[in-house]
Amino acid sequence: MIKNFILFMCLTIIILMLVSMMTFSKSAAIMVEWKVMSLKSSDMNVFFLMDEKSYVFILTVVLVTTSILIYSKFYIEKKKMMFTKILIMFMTSMVMLIMSPNMVSLVMGWEGLGMTSFVLIMYYQNKKSMMSSMYTMMMNRIGDITLLMSMMILMNSASWMFLSLEFMNSEITWIMLITISMFSKSAQIPFSSWLTEAMAAPTPVSALVHSSTLVTAGVYLMMRFKSAMTYLQMDQIIFTVSMMTLTMASMNALMEMDMKKLVALSTLSQVSIMFISMSANLYSLAFFHMIMHATFKALIFLCTSTLISVSNTQDLRKMSTTSTNLMVTSISFNVASMILCALPFVSSFYSKEIIMEMIMIKPLNKVLTVSFITLMMVTTSYSLKMMMIVNLNKMALTMKPKKELYTQMMSKMILLIPSIVLGNKLAWFMELNKDVIYLSISEKLIPATMILIMVNMMKVDSNLKVNKTNTSIKQMMSYMWFMKNLNIMKKLELMNQNMLTTKMTEKGTVFNQTKVLIKFIYLKTRLLFKTNQMTLKAMISIMFILMIVFI
Repeated sequence: MIKNFILFMCLTIIILMLVSMMTFSKSAAIMVEWKVMSLKSSDMNVFFLMDEKSYVFILTVVLVTTSILIYSKFYIEKKKMMFTKILIMFMTSMVMLIMSPNMVSLVMGWEGLGMTSFVLIMYYQNKKSMMSSMYTMMMNRIGDITLLMSMMILMNSASWMFLSLEFMNSEITWIMLITISMFSKSAQIPFSSWLTEAMAAPTPVSALVHSSTLVTAGVYLMMRFKSAMTYLQMDQIIFTVSMMTLTMASMNALMEMDMKKLVALSTLSQVSIMFISMSANLYSLAFFHMIMHATFKALIFLCTSTLISVSNTQDLRKMSTTSTNLMVTSISFNVASMILCALPFVSSFYSKEIIMEMIMIKPLNKVLTVSFITLMMVTTSYSLKMMMIVNLNKMALTMKPKKELYTQMMSKMILLIPSIVLGNKLAWFMELNKDVIYLSISEKLIPATMILIMVNMMKVDSNLKVNKTNTSIKQMMSYMWFMKNLNIMKKLELMNQNMLTTKMTEKGTVFNQTKVLIKFIYLKTRLLFKTNQMTLKAMISIMFILMIVFI
């Protein structure tokens, strides 16, 4: 069954590629209306919006999902069918969110993403994954509630179609609720702490959910509400929050030694770059960078999964790719890390370079411009840190790891080729170079100069010891500006509640209280029944007397 579904997904990818090429050439959009059911005078219709953005994003989601399904044949030993079904449900929810032009279907897709990600994080069903999934659910519930509240505001209008509600652009409350929903789903400050906790999920799940789809749902939602965001001048708020998140994620990534959390923090920094681009009215560039980021970040997560399974640890200092049996993983990991650094003429280079140049010519404060470029260059620092440690470490195992299976190599090759060549091709299709950017030679060389400075500043000790000076600053950097303390407090609160429930159960308090409650409900029910019976008799008597009087 899984093989047939993978073949179906491959055929879907080919069809979507052809259709997306046609829509980009004609700039066409299709609105599909599906009549689900009809009840007397009311009809239930579902609308789907098919434009160039939705086609390309769905193509990316299907491509990454296919790669994850192929890889999970090796990675997931037990309950493969259940894992596959949950992944398909997640992909279906994401596709519904992408194609939805109205609030009803958008909320359905949004809630589907939240529920399936909750189940995927708690897949291992141990204490850590259970508590991490609960904390992730609690943080995402805030965004879900604000999205439902924005949907309630739309009840005053005549339609759920948010694409046609131009008069709602002046509703500041509605837009603020949508903005909170975007920030919570995309893990922006103050909702950033759930992303590292979500790394308790299996690594292939992180490759799909926490790199290319779930965290970018907020970015895609902002693209759909472009006119409202521009009309109410929300750019300054979004720029400020995204700059703070980018700073926090970059600082934390420099100190992090957990491989999965380091890759998750790099995802957080790239999502912040997308929000900053949209706050500067560069929506096409943000979408282009989102597609590029989805391919190479999923590839990094798959390579990380193989390294973790071989090394039996998530500690970056105990991993190595020096074994000849991990040739495809080693090549894919190094190439994907260089793409993350925006090496010239790879996919992310075409998006990051134009974003930096467009930010430089925007009328922004010079301090903010320099800070943004510096933080983008920090990506090079932690990417080089990853590459140097993994490639220079010697294999600590006494035995060589097994050779990579065909499914492992195939899943990585599916993502490796688009990660290298997709940037150039998609940039021509989207016509990103139609705006001529006038920069001097010195301004053009600023990013390259800063990259060289970052490389020279990179000092990786052989033992990677942390200096004891400025421990408070390093603690702040490691704890995501102390936002992880909220996570620890919530976990302790849940543990105390569980302990209290266990003690009450062992003492018999719950059983005794239940007996008293059942007896109380029984007595109240009998009393209410007797009262109603007496009231009914009195009412019949009064009606009979009134009939006699009036007759």
